[in-house]
Amino acid sequence: MLLKNVPGLEGEKKMLLDSVHRGHNSHAQLFHGLSGTAALSLAIGYCQYLACAQPSEDDSCGVCPSCKQFEKLIYPDLHFSFPFAKVAGSPRELNAEYFQKQWIEFLQENPIFSLNDWLNQLDVANKQAQINVNEASRIIQKLQLKSYSGGPKFVIIYLPEYLHPSASNKLLKTLEEPTEQSIIILVSENVERLLQTITSRCQKIYIPRPKKNEIIHYLVEQGIPENQAEMAASVAEGDLVVAQKTAHNSDRFLSYGKLFQNWMRGCYTAKVKEIFAFVDEFASLDRESQKEALRFFLQTLEIAFGSPRRQAELKHPIYQRISFKLEGFASVLHTVNSKQALEVLENAINDISRNGNVKVILSDASFKFSNLLRIKETS
Repeated sequence: MLLKNVPGLEGEKKMLLDSVHRGHNSHAQLFHGLSGTAALSLAIGYCQYLACAQPSEDDSCGVCPSCKQFEKLIYPDLHFSFPFAKVAGSPRELNAEYFQKQWIEFLQENPIFSLNDWLNQLDVANKQAQINVNEASRIIQKLQLKSYSGGPKFVIIYLPEYLHPSASNKLLKTLEEPTEQSIIILVSENVERLLQTITSRCQKIYIPRPKKNEIIHYLVEQGIPENQAEMAASVAEGDLVVAQKTAHNSDRFLSYGKLFQNWMRGCYTAKVKEIFAFVDEFASLDRESQKEALRFFLQTLEIAFGSPRRQAELKHPIYQRISFKLEGFASVLHTVNSKQALEVLENAINDISRNGNVKVILSDASFKFSNLLRIKETS
């Protein structure tokens, strides 16, 4: 991964390069920020730069043997660790080595992804994923081996917040006293869940979400038409994963917009027939689409409530395309009912994630919404 191909993060790239040029790059680094960034791609690009035989001031050469191996993610001293769960036929003493081939193939196809995408690839989305103590032992063993290439040995731990406590404790000494020429990079989306003893041993680099224009540029580079890329970037609010999914499934998100429009009209008029028509239509979606749609509804509420109060114009490409005026919907929202409405949606997502009855969950949410939309701001 060349650094120039990592979307956005120009300031972070410069910071890392400066540390390399000054010889101050730490053996243990923590890249942390919200989900939906290119943090993992940045970690790979950074390692490639350190391994490159003839790097320029601002990037790897892309042509030396090391760069060619990094391009295929087969550099012999590059090791990945990540959350996983038991699958049929997996050994009892399981670690990430068992999934390496799948991981590399997945990563080559999906440089920007979410944990759920990876777990779906393994068909373990409904299981408890973690990085276990066996995996911690494997990481330590890899770093103790002699460097195959003669250069640095790299371990990239994707989502270290999934480390089991025993695994975290096992890694502490390695983070504090690494073997020679070892570089360990932790890529976290929830740094608060990490043990302080882990974070205190790492150099921390905050990875921000990309700006709208950076997302548009990235999507266009991936072959997405510019108008479609702009719509996806507006919906994504800085989340590259959401932007990709929206760009590749714009018709699906348009259908979510129509669903929300019909739902809110039924709730506002308190027409039971329209509410149950929405519930039936929503229940016909698969479980993942139901959660995706509800998260889209959550975003709609946040935009509709927040924009007028920030004196920002209410422009949303999906609702513009279906001629749903968010201004009218925003006019009935205020501090009291919008907060409660967000809680109703969040509870619905949690209940659906626990395989609750969708029709019961959405019927209950609908009647709560119907009441909330009638609450006056002075109440």
